This record gives sequence, C-alpha cells and structure tokens, in this order.
Amino acid sequence: MERLLCDDSRGSGAWRRLLSRPDFVPDGFTVAERMNGEVLLGSAESEFGPWLSGVISGKLRRVAPPAGGGDAVPAVAAFCHEQTLRLLEHSVAGTTVAQTLANQEMPSVADRVIAHCVFGDVRAPVVTHRTYAHRSVEVALELASLVVDSCGQDLAALLRYSLAAGLIGAGQKLRAPGPGIALPVGSSGDPAALARMLWPKYQELAERPLHVDHWDTFRTEALDGPFRLVWFFDDCAETVIDLLLLDRLLAANPRLQLTLVPKSLPCYTDADATLVLRLLDSPRLRALGVDRLRATDVCTAGPSMATANLCKVSPELARALDDAQCVFVKGTNVHEMFQGGVNKVMYTGFVLVSEFNESAIGVDASTAPLFLVRSGPGEYTNWGFEGRRHRTACYASREVRLCWSTLMDRERRERCEEPAVLRDELRRLGSLAGRIAPRTRAALESEMQRVSRRLHRLTGAAPVPFPSADVSSYVTLSSPDPWRSSARA
Repeated sequence: MERLLCDDSRGSGAWRRLLSRPDFVPDGFTVAERMNGEVLLGSAESEFGPWLSGVISGKLRRVAPPAGGGDAVPAVAAFCHEQTLRLLEHSVAGTTVAQTLANQEMPSVADRVIAHCVFGDVRAPVVTHRTYAHRSVEVALELASLVVDSCGQDLAALLRYSLAAGLIGAGQKLRAPGPGIALPVGSSGDPAALARMLWPKYQELAERPLHVDHWDTFRTEALDGPFRLVWFFDDCAETVIDLLLLDRLLAANPRLQLTLVPKSLPCYTDADATLVLRLLDSPRLRALGVDRLRATDVCTAGPSMATANLCKVSPELARALDDAQCVFVKGTNVHEMFQGGVNKVMYTGFVLVSEFNESAIGVDASTAPLFLVRSGPGEYTNWGFEGRRHRTACYASREVRLCWSTLMDRERRERCEEPAVLRDELRRLGSLAGRIAPRTRAALESEMQRVSRRLHRLTGAAPVPFPSADVSSYVTLSSPDPWRSSARA
C-alpha cells in the first residue's frame, strides 16, 4: 500500500521532526474533493473519471512495451483505471485513500498502479517522457558552455539562466508557455546546432530581471560560513544548468554543504537520481569546471513522485532536511506541498508558464516571468485554492481565477509602507475567517500575523494577537466584504 501511494518513509516517523506543526496538511485540495466535484477546475479536468482515464491512457501510450502501443492499450487502461479507483476507495481507519491523497500526488500514484498492473512491480519505472529527457539534456549540455561564457562567476546571472532553463523543451510538457517563449528541442538533429539557434532567445529570457527577487538574502545566508542546504531538482534540462550554479556556489563558499535531491524514480519530466549521477560524471560538465560536486552529495532516496510530501519522505531525506538550515526548491510542485509545513527557511525558484499556477502566483504567465521566492519556517506564500470561486483577475483579456491570497498579494503586503492600507488588508483577511476551508485557517492566521507585525514595524503599535479559536473576533469590519466581487489585477 505504501509504495502504491508513493510513501517512501518505510514506516519511519523521522519526517515528523520536519513539520512546523503536527496537524499540517498541504493547502490545495484532496483527490476526494476532486472526485466529488467540490473543486472549480477547467472543463477538461472537471469530471474526475474521464480525466483519470485520459491520464492513464496517455501514460500507457508513452511507456515502452508491453504496456504501450497496439490494440491492447484501451483494455489495459480500463483495467488500470478500475484498480486506481479501488485504491482510492480503500479505507484505512474509516478514512478513504482519496480523502488523504493530495491532488498533486494523483498522477504519480497512477504511475505506481500502472507499474503494478502492467509490469508486476510497483517500483518499476514508468518512463513517460523518455524522448524529452534524453533530447533536452543533450541540448542543455550544449547550451551549458554558452552559459558559462556569458555568466563567468556571476552567481546571480547563473541563477537566472538556471530558472529560464525550465523553458528548454517546455513544449513537450502538458502545460506549455505562451507563443514565442518556448525553447523547443524537437526529437532529432544536431543538438549543438540547435543550441546555437536557441541561444539568442534563451539569453534574452534569462537576462530579464526576476519578477520576485530574494537573491541577495539567499546569497547572504548561504555564502557566509558553514551552511547546510538541501536542493530539490525539477526538470531534466534545467538540472544541467543547476549543476553549474551549485558548483560555483561551492567555489564561493567551500564550507557550504549540499544535499542534492532528484527523484528516486523517473517522474514525468523531472530529473531522477540516475540522471544526476550520470551528469556529475559527464566529461562535458567536467570540462566546464563542474568538479566540486560529488556523487555522495546526491540523495538517491528522494521522492518517488513528481512532487514531494513531507509526511512521506524517506528516512535518509528526512535526516538531510532535519540537519539543513535551508531548503531550495526548483519548480512549484514541491513548493505547493512544502509551504506552511516545513520548519525551515525555503527558497523556491521557477519560471511561471502554467495558467493553472497563475491562480496561486497572481501574475500573467504568458511572458514566462522568473521568480526566486523566500518563505520562513512554516510560512505560506499563497493559499486558499477555494477562493477561485470568488476572485478573478484579467490578464490580456483573459479572465483568471485567483486563490484567496496569491504570492503577489503577500509580496505587496510585505513591501507596503502605508499603515492605512495594511489595516485595510487586515480587514480583508479577517472577512475570510468564516469562508475558508479548515485546512486554510493556519495560513490565514499566519498571514494576519505577518501583516500585524508589519504594522508594528511601521507604527510602533503592539501586534494584534490572532489565536486559532476565532480569527474574525479580532478584526472589526467597517466596510462591505471586499472579497465578494471579482478582484481585478
């Protein structure tokens, strides 16, 4: 059961030391909520049964024989679909699997069901993006030398190229960026010639300023004396550029101790341990000076899903996280599951390309902006997915639904210098107390405390207490509910 649910803890409770509070559950929604139609999603994803069938069929068409190809796929897909539903309906101590499974985990659980039903081994690799992984890494290795020539030892520049590398081969992902933004890698042809063709666009995208930029704080924390950092990789191609950056970070601070965390199995387009170990031994990267990273820095017991769940991490990864002073996450998948729960400072670096993620970030994704976000232990950067029923923004004539509080809402509050505006924000947040999902209450309380502390720094007034019993009782509403109508950004 544990392996089917991508639970890597092996019965260990080591992960408990990582939680900011014992009752933490990720913000977002569960598979049960999705199955029951309680979540507002696009038309292609709103019906759970057809969506799950499409996910499973798509995976089976991509994997190697005996699962893929031919007339057998529909029958195999139907069987895997049936077994997946049986798993979701399975009850443990009166609670179904679907009620405890986060939506982000569902595609990887489908992988494990396919592995069990088709290959007879729940841990068998389900490699759905083999061509992408091979081709994008080939092209990224060719681009790496151009990145080194352009950036030299400029760590901030290397970070930007690392983030923009998420666009390499992005057209082969389920959620591709807007027109003119992707860096297509194709499936054949000379990778060196393709890299030279892509370079001007890649350089243009990487030389833009970050939309949210906490690099200076990260540099101060990570490059001054002994420091333990756990780094979670994302896509295969950007991992090549990540390794350039990580090597230069070690050069800048020899007392930096790294734990590198790829996935333990092939998951979607993510880098797995086999790939990272191969790259560390690559003559191409060694020729570019990547010789400070060691195979022993790699945690080969990383997540077995395309995200990560704090309550399911392996004992090895739990130990590394417990010892670390900071976590650096590439991409938003792990961030969504860790935010608010991990009791460490967390940096998240990503390029925004998904319309779905616009709801959480509060920014138009069509130009693929770059982000480096910082959150303190137990802090949320965005929360309240259920708010999408009530909030919208207009981006270039597109109506986008927003969470109750987006990343940009948080950034604006943090930068705000006007006490009156912050007091109004407290009223707005307080108006949500009776409308949020129970799992979101901790995020709301945390954000109100942050705004109150910000007010204290500006005015000297004592911070307002917000006990968990009833947030709304500490906020006096003197204006109509500002969340009732659509918010325009």
